[in-house]
Amino acid sequence: MKELMKELNSIKKYIPYNTFRTIKGQIKSGNVDAARTGINRIKKKAEGQAYGHTCN
Repeated sequence: MKELMKELNSIKKYIPYNTFRTIKGQIKSGNVDAARTGINRIKKKAEGQAYGHTCN
């Protein structure tokens, strides 16, 4: 859980505050799979934008 929180904090400045709170709540409640899915989706989306892609 701590490593997941570190990962979430590393992308905090790139995501909306409500998204951050949602994923943080999922981690605290023990729903780690959902939190991992959310973080991976955010990273995948950010990775595509880094290369200039605009479509999902």
